[in-house]
Amino acid sequence: MDKSLRNTLRLVVTQSRKILEEAIGELLQGRYGIHVSGQVEDAAAMSHLSEEEQQHREQLLVHLEHIRASGFKPKDAVAQLVREIAFTHLNRLCAYKMMETRHLIRESVSRGVKSNGFKFYLADHPEDEQLYLSGKQDIAYRHFLRWLGETLSEEIGVLFSPHDSANRLFPPYHVLEQVLELLNSEELKDIWTEDETIGWVYQYFTPKELRDQARKESQAPRNSYELAFRNQFYTPRYVVQFLTDNTLGRIWYEMHQGNTRLKQQCTFLVRRPDEIFLAQPDSPEVTQAQNWLKGEDIPEPDVWPLAHTVDVYKHVDDLWEEESNRWMQERLPRLTVEGIKELKTQELLDLLFLFCRQERSSEGVLDSLSREIAIVMDALRERVNSPDKENRSQEELLRAPIFIPYRPKKDPREIKILDPACGSGHFLLYCFDLLETIYEEAYEDPELGPNLQKDYATLADLKKAIPGLILAYNLHGIDIDLRATQIAALALWLRSQRAYQTLNIKSTERPKITRSNIVCAEPMPGEKDMLEDFIRGLQPMILGNLVRTIFEKMQLVSEAGSLLKIEEEIREAVLEAKQRWILRPKGEQLALWPERASVNPAQPSLFEGITNKEFWNGAEERVIDALHRYAQGVSNGRGLARQLFADDAVRGFAFIDIWQKRFDVVLMNPPFGEASKPSKSYIEYTYQRTKNDIYAAFVERGLGVLVPGGMLGAITSRSGFFLSSFRRWREEILLKDFRPTVLADLGYGVLDTAMVETAAYCLEAKL
Repeated sequence: MDKSLRNTLRLVVTQSRKILEEAIGELLQGRYGIHVSGQVEDAAAMSHLSEEEQQHREQLLVHLEHIRASGFKPKDAVAQLVREIAFTHLNRLCAYKMMETRHLIRESVSRGVKSNGFKFYLADHPEDEQLYLSGKQDIAYRHFLRWLGETLSEEIGVLFSPHDSANRLFPPYHVLEQVLELLNSEELKDIWTEDETIGWVYQYFTPKELRDQARKESQAPRNSYELAFRNQFYTPRYVVQFLTDNTLGRIWYEMHQGNTRLKQQCTFLVRRPDEIFLAQPDSPEVTQAQNWLKGEDIPEPDVWPLAHTVDVYKHVDDLWEEESNRWMQERLPRLTVEGIKELKTQELLDLLFLFCRQERSSEGVLDSLSREIAIVMDALRERVNSPDKENRSQEELLRAPIFIPYRPKKDPREIKILDPACGSGHFLLYCFDLLETIYEEAYEDPELGPNLQKDYATLADLKKAIPGLILAYNLHGIDIDLRATQIAALALWLRSQRAYQTLNIKSTERPKITRSNIVCAEPMPGEKDMLEDFIRGLQPMILGNLVRTIFEKMQLVSEAGSLLKIEEEIREAVLEAKQRWILRPKGEQLALWPERASVNPAQPSLFEGITNKEFWNGAEERVIDALHRYAQGVSNGRGLARQLFADDAVRGFAFIDIWQKRFDVVLMNPPFGEASKPSKSYIEYTYQRTKNDIYAAFVERGLGVLVPGGMLGAITSRSGFFLSSFRRWREEILLKDFRPTVLADLGYGVLDTAMVETAAYCLEAKL
């Protein structure tokens, strides 16, 4: 999307936001008696409302009280409610436009009440058809849009949730017409096919003027809402590809020792001219030979272990018998002082391997090939022990051998990717593209294929399941802004539908996408009475205390987001409780007359029922399980208040659940600058090496959840690479426990209107 088109979209989104927020604010105040000041009129003054509208008002008040329970002041709670409803309506209308363009739904919003999809709906809904014919087209159309959202709620629940207040406060039809006229403008007709469009809508919903005003009034974000909109900058596609190709793409490339279609698909994958994929060492001698190749100052190994530093069969097809002889015959004539330069180091080591293999099967072969072996060894010595290494030119360094450690293959369902500040999901969308190829290659791989083939009889069966597998197992995203998670979930769902369309799978035959891992970092619900009601049912009582502690710790999550180390908070709470249990006074010590203790039993203690230390080994899992059952249990309750409470609990649990995992890839465009004021003290205490800028803390956090050999890719301010205040970040994090693999110094103008010089880089955890 070029800059001119983006500017047009920016104007349309800004105008639409203003129209919707004004209309919703007027409706709340003028019709429902909910004023922008936070004042709520008495129910007795609402006699003009219909029975349905009275129910809607009660539900809006419940939602408003739910927002206030999270810590909002009355006026701010109303403003938050207006923002949520306006953004949800705009998101839904944009979603319908994108679905229409992709032929996922019938025409629904492109011509308003004249849309074909609406006419089909009327034919199947006589009551709404009667409303339409009696001049109440606006009411019938509102019912149609509500019905359309309900049909999508199972798969995209975060945007089309039936509990959302947007279902109860619909803008008047004349307002809807104004917004649809803007969205249906001729200038925007071609953008609705683009996956990135919905991300730009998210970024432009908050006007630049609001960002500028917030920065003018306070250098640090005053709350999570400001932190979110002050950092809403869409990551350009080429940056997304660069970082993803060199993390997820690189990992799969190394697992398959270069034998993958991702070499062509990942156009930004940095590959050195002379890469050597090391074999899994099966003896100390081979390990020592690999270390010698890497340039360590140790004695030169014998030919046999040196030949086994690589697995030749990964690089040359069918090297047994005639094929191996043909392969050697092609290369042996080049084993001259000049010709040797044409061979890559991998080819030299492959030849050594074949020489050794033939020596085992044909006695005396090595003697007859001693000249060739000597030439190979001389070439290896020169490349490994090249003199004056430190003064080589950039070109010489680029062409130098690079030895890639053995990376074991992984079932694609076990490859986990996280974006801890996902925004509209731009990194995750591109990961989806690569994962489609990864799954297909895994199915045909001799090592990985059998495991997949147990579950999917044919490759066609697997392809049909891939979109659901990717969303259920691979992709994870977190954001502090619920609007962002709406957008990301929608974008990934649309990407899944495109995959089905490519396979020519009819909409009626497509598996439903009912599970994803896009999570809003929200506190656990604030209604203390419901929490206490749940805790009373937990046994032993200490579990209830631990759950209460976690709820308290989670109150900061909307401010700290992914930087809240909730998994450590849970672990520490369990350890503290265990220590109290160990040091507790025994029953005999508490009783004045121990022999009478059975006659007058004491009150049940927090630890009653815990008989040995084994209980504490699984205490973390018990707490998590209790929270999970709690979230499910309250979902079964009746009433909107209980349902909203349950929804927040489910999201809170989902956030905790993500941080129980470890990830192969972490990708991010994190917030820059200072932390929000409510989270500042926590971040300064928890991230003492990186507290001076929130992006550095995000990098530290992301690196901390990588599996061995996992990779992180980030675009951040470039300041961390040269300012003295980031020295600990560079020395203790980037260079001590992790290895930088690629870096692109990008400068200004990369993140739309953000006035910051950026760098994009990838880091690898030690295997």
